[in-house]
Amino acid sequence: MPSARGLSVAWLALLASACASPGVIVGAGGGGGDPWRPAPCDDAAALAAWRTAREAIARGDDRAALPQLQRAIEGCPELVRAHCAYQDAARRLGGDAMEEMVSHYAAAPAGAAPLATYLRARLAETAYAQANDLKRLLEQHPGFAWARLSLARVDRGQGRLAEALRGFERARRTDPELVEASLERAQVLVELGRAREAARDYEAYLEARPRDLVAVRELVALLLYRLGRVDAATQWLDRLEAAGDRTVAQRMDRAAALWRSGRHRDAVAAYLAILAEAPREARAALNVGLLYYEVVARDEASRRRYWPKARAAFRMFLANTSADDGDERFERTWAVPYRLRRIAELLGPAPDAPPELPALSWPEEG
Repeated sequence: MPSARGLSVAWLALLASACASPGVIVGAGGGGGDPWRPAPCDDAAALAAWRTAREAIARGDDRAALPQLQRAIEGCPELVRAHCAYQDAARRLGGDAMEEMVSHYAAAPAGAAPLATYLRARLAETAYAQANDLKRLLEQHPGFAWARLSLARVDRGQGRLAEALRGFERARRTDPELVEASLERAQVLVELGRAREAARDYEAYLEARPRDLVAVRELVALLLYRLGRVDAATQWLDRLEAAGDRTVAQRMDRAAALWRSGRHRDAVAAYLAILAEAPREARAALNVGLLYYEVVARDEASRRRYWPKARAAFRMFLANTSADDGDERFERTWAVPYRLRRIAELLGPAPDAPPELPALSWPEEG
């Protein structure tokens, strides 16, 4: 990693040059203003370092990302995303890494342009201070969409969701290339219960960033569990699978899509495949139990057929669920015990032996 002094000399000179670039727009007042555009960067080594840094961050390796981020911002001083990633990675690491990062931005010349001022505003110690710094910046540079994005994030973090929604919308209107604003607007819309609008914003964002698998997973959950758009969710699940996503979360969503498509036997098979590899995935056992208990068992004859399977699944759920899991507390403490009592009333006491996975498989015909 370059030393603090070695990085600062070159980087500060480049940032000073960037702050004087003709692409900077200085506006007056609060609303319009042409969008600020970063100067193009053709430093191949710096851009390669930025790609390497993003890969390291994606796998959670901030320490490996840090020197690559430093190289990226040295060669591309107006690469705002690299600056933000450097600040965030250094803050997560803390200690010397954070101290060095803060010293760089504290020493950067303010100039008449917004970039250096914005980067210092991101490091404000409180949300209140950051909001004030960003508002002052926008009074002088209303076309600096990054400041609008950050101000909306402050509002969101403080629970001011309506203000955040307007801020994200202003950010993306000011600079349509700031696609983060569409993603975060979608997330706020979900929090506000406006699921249909949120889905449109997710889809707009993913047109620009189709490889953002985290956003794809969020959209799948929205389509599948909030909007009931199973076919659309399945298409996105296919994309995840094509990208190599075989996580338990993705497979649970696939099983849920089969369930909601009426393919109950296939859904049970999908949940059992998960349990075969992750036996303590209690939610998969619970879902198998629910399918057998309340979806396919419609009369006494079908209850006698499917409820033994439901009982085995519910017992497996209780054996593997965690007392720390708040989402499952209701099922663990009330709903599942109630269902087991009803099953016992029909079928008699449960077997003494704990259930094993084959006991959950779809019953044979006949």
